[in-house]
Formats: sequence, C-alpha cells, structure tokens
Amino acid sequence: VPPTMGYTFGNGGPPPYYAKQSNHGKGRSLFASRDIKKGELTHDGTNTNIMFPDAMSWRRFIFSLPRNRACDMVDWSWTQKLEESDDRRIFSAINISVFHSGHVKVKEDANVDPTSPTSSKLYATRDIKKDEELLTPYFVHDTMDMYRSTMLMKS
Repeated sequence: VPPTMGYTFGNGGPPPYYAKQSNHGKGRSLFASRDIKKGELTHDGTNTNIMFPDAMSWRRFIFSLPRNRACDMVDWSWTQKLEESDDRRIFSAINISVFHSGHVKVKEDANVDPTSPTSSKLYATRDIKKDEELLTPYFVHDTMDMYRSTMLMKS
C-alpha cells in the first residue's frame, strides 16, 4: 500500500492515517487522513508486528539486510512484554505503522496510545482532527531495553 494511502482495518472505510515529514523535524510521521474519534482503533499490530524468538534471530535478520535497510529496521524495533509476567520480546514492523511519532515528553501529550504496555493495538486517547500528527509515547515500550537485550544478551 503506498505510504500516502494509509491502510484500513476490516472490510472498508477510510484509511486512518498517512505518512509525511514530522512537524518536529525528526523524520517521517503519521497524520490523520480523516477525523478520528476518541477510543477509535488506529492501529492493530496483533497480526502484522514481527516478534523475534530471541536476540540472535533479530541480529541475523538485521545483518542480512542492506546497510540502509538495516539502519531503518533497527530504528523500527522495540521490546514489549506479551503479558505482565512475561520477559520482554523483540518486535519490529515493516509497514507504515512504524512512523507513529514518539515526540512527546509526557504521556498526556500523546493522542494515540495502547491500553496497556502489553497491547499491540493503538487507540485514539482524544478526538483527533484530519491532518493532525499522531503522537504516541515511545517510552511505553522501552527501546533502550531492546538495545541492551540485543547487544548484551546471549542467545
């Protein structure tokens, strides 16, 4: 799907977002392609996020890519628990959803957020106007923990 088209959940309806340069000057980001109501599902990574079985599998994948793609995939990876009692797993996404912007200082500034740190679904935390940047707190999923686990852990 072209990045300017966004993508749709279910059997139709307008796409929830499209990609363009961030308002913060920090690269690409996602913007609402239509008005989005508070509580509306904006992304469901349940079936599209890639979960690596261990750090070595992630490393093998990254090193198999051309250098410029490998750099992107490192940036588009994170750690996340599937359940509160679970160990963190390494995830990545290879679709437009990776452009959700994390340029928020406090969680209250986010307009898109998972309902829990173990969820792969993102919901609007307030009404979002068409063409407004979608902001989510990256600190929900500890990316520093991802770097520690992939660089230091034995696999």
